Amino acid sequence: MRMTIDPMGAPPGTLDMMILSLLVEEPLHGYLLARRIEERSGGVLGIEEGSLYPALQRLRKRKVVSDEWLTQESGRKIRVYSITRAGRKELVQTAGQWRTVNAAVEKIIQSIKGERSVRLT
Repeated sequence: MRMTIDPMGAPPGTLDMMILSLLVEEPLHGYLLARRIEERSGGVLGIEEGSLYPALQRLRKRKVVSDEWLTQESGRKIRVYSITRAGRKELVQTAGQWRTVNAAVEKIIQSIKGERSVRLT
C-alpha cells in the first residue's frame, strides 16, 4: 500500500527531514528526490510535486539547502539541490527528535498490544 505524504497530515518537519537525509548522500534534482523517497520507503511513501517543490523552496529560504542549475548531456537544464552546513546541523537535531518521538510512540503501541479490549488488527 502506497501512501502519499500529506504535509498537512504528517508530523511537522517530516518531509524536510527526508529531503535533508537524502541530500546528505549526494546532490539531487527534484524528480530523483521524489523517486528516492519512494524507493527507500519500499514503495510505501510517495511525494507529489505539489508538496515537494514548495518544501525545497522553503528549505532554500532557510538556507539549509542550496541549488544549482546544471545542463544534462541532452542539453536539458535541471535544478540540483545540495544540503548546506546549516542543513546538516538541522538534520542531526531533527533526526534525534524524530527518533525520540518514534521510540515513545512505539512504547505506547507496544503497551496496548497485550490489552484484550484493544484490537490492532
